[in-house]
Amino acid sequence: MTAMNEQAITRIAIAGAAGRMGQRLCDLCQQHPALTLAEAIDLPASPALGQPAPGTAPAPGCAAVITDTYSGGADVMIDFTLPEATAANIARCVETRTALVLGTTGLTDAHQHQLDDAAQTIGVVQATNFSLVVNVLNKLAAQAAQLLGDAYDIEIHEAHHRFKKDAPSGTALTLARAICDATGRDFDRDVVLGRAGDDAQRKPREIAVQALRLGDVVGEHTVHYATIGERMELRHVGTSRDSYATGALHAAQWLAAQPAGRYAMNDVLGL
Repeated sequence: MTAMNEQAITRIAIAGAAGRMGQRLCDLCQQHPALTLAEAIDLPASPALGQPAPGTAPAPGCAAVITDTYSGGADVMIDFTLPEATAANIARCVETRTALVLGTTGLTDAHQHQLDDAAQTIGVVQATNFSLVVNVLNKLAAQAAQLLGDAYDIEIHEAHHRFKKDAPSGTALTLARAICDATGRDFDRDVVLGRAGDDAQRKPREIAVQALRLGDVVGEHTVHYATIGERMELRHVGTSRDSYATGALHAAQWLAAQPAGRYAMNDVLGL
């Protein structure tokens, strides 16, 4: 019975363990009956190196301290770091045959090509947002745009805490892409980031994405649909990082049982 229970446990490595998301991931991983925190990793210059991983319980198989190197002792790595750390994490996962759940945003085309190559060897789930509600919002936003048609202007705005580095958020861009895909818009032509200047009048089928950075806002995303005389809004408000962390841990548990390939949260959630 012990061997069967051990087999059912998914070993998780958290990259960016000292960050805001990393801390919640470490803590919630310890509380999950089917997961164990195998490794906690942060940048070589991190002041957290050598410190106990957040939430770590003194149990066999649990990571005791945060290190700067992934040894390969996990089934799945969850990466919420920075773009400059992601390339090395992808390469290390391929080298150690560790599946990867990637939530880092602001990635380049080079990162995406690297992920395509990695998915030949390992399973990869990439998402800009792991919240169940946000992923449902992506689907609803696309469906609403289809149903309402071109008579309705569509705009997206997002708000996050003052420390977020990239703007607009990956979630806002994913919403815009979902709407473009559903309505035949061209993302590169029809999506604009902000609106300013003397010639800022809204163009037909244009979608503007606006970003706010405010205090300790966890994350808010609103899609506006408006025509003459009426307006509709679809909105998600994150009040805790736990919804994102829980979704990422769920994705990791799901991915551990999948073959190599690239997956999205729609695959994980069956949407």
